[in-house]
Amino acid sequence: MRNQARVHLWYPRRFGTDYPALTRATEGVDRFLACACMVGVSTAMDRVDVYAPRGLADLAAMIIRPNRVPNFQAVEYEKKAARWKQCWPELTVLPAMA
Repeated sequence: MRNQARVHLWYPRRFGTDYPALTRATEGVDRFLACACMVGVSTAMDRVDVYAPRGLADLAAMIIRPNRVPNFQAVEYEKKAARWKQCWPELTVLPAMA
């Protein structure tokens, strides 16, 4: 999640829209393009914490569905989903715009 800390600096240049700075790692996970990607894992001492605001059902079922948050970019979602589909042909990819 360290990489998410600087997204607000480069995102406007790349996508032409603001990206509010994150105040915690879970905010970055909340903004991921696909719901199945919205999983964060952290460890502390002898404990593992999982943050999955949309649950793990899509991940387990190999379904890629858009996470339509304010920063959602349909073109970027389609590009990533196509790349994932090449790696895992059994994926079910739901369209960016339905």
